[in-house]
Amino acid sequence: MTEPIFADIFAEQWDILPPALKAHYANRPFSHDRVTVSGQLTIRMGPLLRLASPLLKALNMLTPWSGEDVPCTVTFLSEPDSRAFIFERRFHFPGRAPYVFRSKMIPQGPHEVIEYMAGGIGWHCGYMYENDRVLLQHLGYVWRVFGADVPLSWLGECLLGRGDAFEEATGEDRFRMRMTLSGGLFGRLTEYSYEGEFTVTEIACG
Repeated sequence: MTEPIFADIFAEQWDILPPALKAHYANRPFSHDRVTVSGQLTIRMGPLLRLASPLLKALNMLTPWSGEDVPCTVTFLSEPDSRAFIFERRFHFPGRAPYVFRSKMIPQGPHEVIEYMAGGIGWHCGYMYENDRVLLQHLGYVWRVFGADVPLSWLGECLLGRGDAFEEATGEDRFRMRMTLSGGLFGRLTEYSYEGEFTVTEIACG
């Protein structure tokens, strides 16, 4: 049986992941696998990001609104013709139609991935399991142009700040997570974060 996509990414650490995180990363490559998790996220945005809400929505990058305990369902999808790990996040902001934010993670070797968002902007990050947490560590930004990754180096960090995240199991089928963007040229005015807890509700292999 084919190993999950993230077995190669976590490499020697895969076997020590707790059950909730192994379920989270259960998708196999070259398949129709689907894993669904449901929970709530508290989303915080700096003042300049809130002003840029229409642009964020048009670009389908991050979320265009902030909120406390926003219901969120995330479906992790595989593709039959690739090793990609796809995030399809569905946010239910009160009084608004569901907002869907989709991204695609491509393995870069042991402990490294690039997460591509709309427009080809990619976040290069390290993936490690340390001290009972999965740590996503900032390695830079790239822009996918004609099949090649162009490093954005200091420009990406000036505009977007550095990305960091962690995930940790809170039960046999639950985990909590936090993601932050901070340290950009405009400081707290453009900071962004979301954090919350999720339960694995579906694992479908195909």
